[in-house]
Amino acid sequence: MNYSNKGKTYNGLQVLFTVFLTIFSLTAPGTAQAQENRFYIDLQKFPLYIKTGFIQTDVVSPDLQDGSWQVREKWPGAVIRRLGLPEMPKRAFLSPSGRPVREWTFALPFTMDEDTEMFPCLYLASIGVNWEIYMNGMLIKKEMFLVNGRIMEQHSERDIIVPINNSLLKKGKNILVFRIVGDPTDYTTGFLYKVPYYISDYNYVTRRHSEIDQIIIISILSILGIYHFLFFAIFRQNRYNLTCGVFSLGMGLYYLWRTHLIYQLIPNTEVVVRLEFFTVYFMILALMAYTDKLCNLRYSIVTKVYGIFCAILAVSQLFFSRTYGSETLIVWQLVSIPAMIWILVYNIIFPIIRELKKGNKFIHILINTYPGNLSVVVAIQVLTVIIDLIDSFALHYSLDLTSYSMVIFAVSVTLMLFRMSVIKDRELKEKSALLEKTTDHASAREKVFISYGLTEREREIARLMSEGLDNTDIAERLFLSNSTVAFHVTNIFRKFGIIDGKNKGRAMFLVKLLN
Repeated sequence: MNYSNKGKTYNGLQVLFTVFLTIFSLTAPGTAQAQENRFYIDLQKFPLYIKTGFIQTDVVSPDLQDGSWQVREKWPGAVIRRLGLPEMPKRAFLSPSGRPVREWTFALPFTMDEDTEMFPCLYLASIGVNWEIYMNGMLIKKEMFLVNGRIMEQHSERDIIVPINNSLLKKGKNILVFRIVGDPTDYTTGFLYKVPYYISDYNYVTRRHSEIDQIIIISILSILGIYHFLFFAIFRQNRYNLTCGVFSLGMGLYYLWRTHLIYQLIPNTEVVVRLEFFTVYFMILALMAYTDKLCNLRYSIVTKVYGIFCAILAVSQLFFSRTYGSETLIVWQLVSIPAMIWILVYNIIFPIIRELKKGNKFIHILINTYPGNLSVVVAIQVLTVIIDLIDSFALHYSLDLTSYSMVIFAVSVTLMLFRMSVIKDRELKEKSALLEKTTDHASAREKVFISYGLTEREREIARLMSEGLDNTDIAERLFLSNSTVAFHVTNIFRKFGIIDGKNKGRAMFLVKLLN
């Protein structure tokens, strides 16, 4: 099988590297900003108190020593179902229904060493599902939508920014209280993400958690997706453009569902989360179908079975509880690991091995074959995922390089397909020119045969002579005897005025034919 991208090799790596550095330099939060910001209260350095139920007096002066509170000295996130609170209901995995909602109070006493003249702001990595926030007894943010004990809208959100009136904060002791209502078995009820939770200057918070990078990423992925769809609409035989368009546009939608912009259109985060799940279920499937068609020219049975599996998960989570949707996501993640391994082995490693067996050099395969190109891009993806994992567990710089590498991946495959279309167009033009030249030559040759008065059988033999066949080959091709062919060849030479038929007859025949 030929995977070659013959033709001029574009300097794509330099372009992609430039795009990556430009986006990252414009959007990545610098650690120097955190060092320059003098007003910064890390809330996770203070103990977190949790109790079941909510009493309005607790927002002002809760008695944290009355025995009803559980304390967490260290709290990298605080999801209700994982806190070990008393009388918590159990849940069967993949149960389609949720549990009746309950209320909890989170109290976070903290101290401030000095007064600040800055405009303070609270930042929460996540909070859900319905909630209220009180600072020293004053309500500062409310996302509560309860009617007769039922949640009408879910507002489990990430990257919450809450401005605080400067007069509410005071030097010394302060109390931050959260009222949280939700399904006790839901994965998002409480503080889902581990870090960060802090109070700082409003300008610093908004600058550090700007969504400009996400908007750029969404725009690039969406444009690439639309490009592939339009290309497929024009050239319907290029199925890989369709799957690549699904992947690029799908990733753009996935990042859109995770921004605050979408809440301006869809306030109910339950709807947004279901859309997020539905979208992500088909991303690896689109990647499998794309690499199948590109590297092996057909969809494998593994891809088809995995596609049925993803469709069942995606459709089912639309009708059942949100907690069920979170659990189907876990199942999808586990099954997607062997799916990614399949892509790596079947569509990249095996084709590269086949190319190596043909005698091609490894560096040539990396540069000039589609499996080789994909291996480079996948290596970048794996590297960024590893860096993000290290950052998540140890560094805490919030780099999110995976998002940037996703753009690099989408741009890379687009360049690959564009290059392939250019090569195919060039090959088609070359074949058309050759066919036209051959047709013109054949037409001129036939006119020469007619002008010399050759019979139909003689013209048939003369055509084969012009292609370089000797008498024996012509006899086998036309199922004639050698003597019969020799007889017709002698007549052809005679009509062409060729006397020396034995030695230079064929050469003279070709000269007369070309002239």
